[in-house]
Amino acid sequence: MIKKLIPYILIFLLFAALLLFKHPQIFKYNFDTNLVSDYLRSQDIEDPKGLIKDRIFISDSDIYLASGYLYAKGASPTSYNFQHPPLVKYLYGFSTLLSNNPYWIQILFGLGFLLLTYFLASKVIKNKWLTMIPPGLLLLDPLFGTMMKGGYLDLGQAFFALLFVILAIYYPNKYILSGLVLGFFAASKFWSTAVIFVILTYAYKLFIKKEKVNIRKTIISFIVAFLTFSLTYIKAFVDSNWTFNIFSFLATDLKFMLSHNSAGQLGGSIILFITGFFSPWWKEGFEKAGDWSFLWPIGLVSSIILAIRSKLKNTESFFLLLPTVYLLLISTGVPFTRYFLIILPFIYIGLVKLFFNSFDGQK
Repeated sequence: MIKKLIPYILIFLLFAALLLFKHPQIFKYNFDTNLVSDYLRSQDIEDPKGLIKDRIFISDSDIYLASGYLYAKGASPTSYNFQHPPLVKYLYGFSTLLSNNPYWIQILFGLGFLLLTYFLASKVIKNKWLTMIPPGLLLLDPLFGTMMKGGYLDLGQAFFALLFVILAIYYPNKYILSGLVLGFFAASKFWSTAVIFVILTYAYKLFIKKEKVNIRKTIISFIVAFLTFSLTYIKAFVDSNWTFNIFSFLATDLKFMLSHNSAGQLGGSIILFITGFFSPWWKEGFEKAGDWSFLWPIGLVSSIILAIRSKLKNTESFFLLLPTVYLLLISTGVPFTRYFLIILPFIYIGLVKLFFNSFDGQK
């Protein structure tokens, strides 16, 4: 039992060392309530009548931290930054009220993401020495470092996404827990990503692996997920005397997101992932993303090669093909490197798996 815990302890120590020596500011952060004042006149606040004076532009990270603080103080999540579900922002807000530092949530999500990456690697890579490499690569990835420096929603979303696919693929009988995690996944950032993962997961189980899915348990799991997601809007239900129509709200939310899609070109996300360059929507030309890694396209190619060599019915094929399918599905949206965090565990597992197969002489 102790031997099995050693890799997890080592990951914890490496993660702690990274934070202490490279990102020590995460422990010293103190929330400034002036950020809330800035947020209320920022680009995130709708002002059709032009009543807000001295408009300013603030980062997405500041938007999430400020709106989360407002949620924790009693504001409805439908009133501020309504376009993104509130779970992670609530956690930022409660952490701020308790410790004046929202980044404790990022630390927990970061550690959990690394540990889940190791767990999945141990399932896919049959070599106990190499299973430490994927979480190690993730730990050193510049995008992971970006998550440790900002209050973004992507890290929480990626954690719940990874936990969901692990439960859905390896532990189908834990359908209640799977439903809870799926609800958290959908409530972390925009819920469409959770829908994509559900479709891909069950399409693989039903049509490729030909797995017999228990309909009753699956329906119960989805009901639990929807109830969990809905409960993150409990404030809106209470404020409206339980007349809040979450279906109408989600439809309005979807319409808003589609109408505000400022993607400059089709396939921009794929170009960014492969080259590190993107076309900004606010000006002409190309820019280099500062947190891009050359290992991303190498890992993507590795995953594709392994998937071609493997039988599609093999469970590992699902994890190998997931990054490619995901990139294709988000290719119509605005390219942001942080959108790729959710697939990095699969990318690095594919990279290490191909290396292991080549080193071990496997076909």
